[in-house]
Amino acid sequence: MKKRLACRLALTYGLIFIIAVAVINIVLIFLYRSNQLQKNENYYMSLCSVLSSMAENNIRITDYIDTGAGFTDEKSGRVLLLDTDGKVILDSGGEMAGMHLTNPEFREASQKGIPAAGYYILDEKGMAMFSHPVLLSGRVSAVVLVSVYIQDIYDDINRFAKQTILISVMVAAIVIAASVWTGRRLSAPITKLTAAAEKISEGNTGTNVNIDRNDEIGVLADSFNKMSSELQKIEAGRKRFISDVSHELKTPLASIKALVEALLAGKTDSDECREYLGDVDHEIDRMSSLVSSLLTSARLEETMLKKEPLVLAEEVERVIKALRPLASQKLILLHNTCHHGVVVNADRNMLREVLINLIDNAIKYGLEGGYVKVECSNGIFKVIDNGCGILQQDLQSIFDSFYRVDRSRTGEGGSGIGLFIVKRIVELHGFDISVSSTYGEGSVFTVKFGDMISY
Repeated sequence: MKKRLACRLALTYGLIFIIAVAVINIVLIFLYRSNQLQKNENYYMSLCSVLSSMAENNIRITDYIDTGAGFTDEKSGRVLLLDTDGKVILDSGGEMAGMHLTNPEFREASQKGIPAAGYYILDEKGMAMFSHPVLLSGRVSAVVLVSVYIQDIYDDINRFAKQTILISVMVAAIVIAASVWTGRRLSAPITKLTAAAEKISEGNTGTNVNIDRNDEIGVLADSFNKMSSELQKIEAGRKRFISDVSHELKTPLASIKALVEALLAGKTDSDECREYLGDVDHEIDRMSSLVSSLLTSARLEETMLKKEPLVLAEEVERVIKALRPLASQKLILLHNTCHHGVVVNADRNMLREVLINLIDNAIKYGLEGGYVKVECSNGIFKVIDNGCGILQQDLQSIFDSFYRVDRSRTGEGGSGIGLFIVKRIVELHGFDISVSSTYGEGSVFTVKFGDMISY
């Protein structure tokens, strides 16, 4: 993975650089070639103009041309003077006098009266030809034609091109090497993340990566570590959930099995039989309650909320009315101090589930002759009791599934899943729940409604 990604990055950067350098090289070589040829053309066009002016002013140019017009030999080039028919009048080389020429440069100068230049390859050498009209009384009377070999210019351009390409190749090699190094450095943390992800997929949740960077990859690594930690918590919760469910089901099943075996043995009288059947019925009720709670917990994520405006005091009163017989057994007084003008947008059934669990827990773990008070104000709903309270070290885990504080509470106790359901319902509504408690003095469960309407 690392090599593949590093190679891809190096190949991508390398290709981009090579294309950019190739374009730059082409432009540089083209500009250098144009500049060199233009300099040469300007020089010989100036020469042609001088010769043309000499002819126009009846200055003798015969001796100038006969001496080669600055050319030392034929290999360097030659100067010609032609009449308007293309006949060579004078030749610096002394070989073409009397011959007729009709090249494009001559035609441009003789027919249009403008200077012209042309480039050719002769005997595998570069050659340039320049023409300039000789004007008498505004009419073309002759044409000066200069031909010169420019292979040295072409050789110079070729040397420049080779040097430019060589330098570009060296720089490209350095850039590609740097790209490979950069690619490996960039891919290293991704490789770590991939390896860690594979470990997680194999079941090693909680695997972290040590990547200390301040860029997007560093943010990704931090997010990955947080995700890994959450997965570890989820996995631990799943294992604990399975263990707790197994334990919760094992105990009543063992009791039922023992009672049924005693009944099957036929050594019990009718009174004992009724007692055993009553115990079996009790254990079945416990299992049924546990299974119902588990189903409720499992269905919470799939349930679509049906929010509606609910008068909180009325919902609390209905729950208190249903739980008052249970509270009367412990002489616990239930107080509903919620104002009837407080309306909350919530799912009726789920809100009732929250109220039942909170008030039922307050009664279950309350003191004989104590009280449970429900109040709400300014978007905050509270269930207050003066029961046995909760130890500080247990407060952070009180909403975990199957968590019970048996050592600090009295009474029959439940399955430990009720407060977990309460928290999930509150979170699904976008609300917030918290608990404060003093051991031996009581507890306060607080729900903050983010979507409350007060009249």
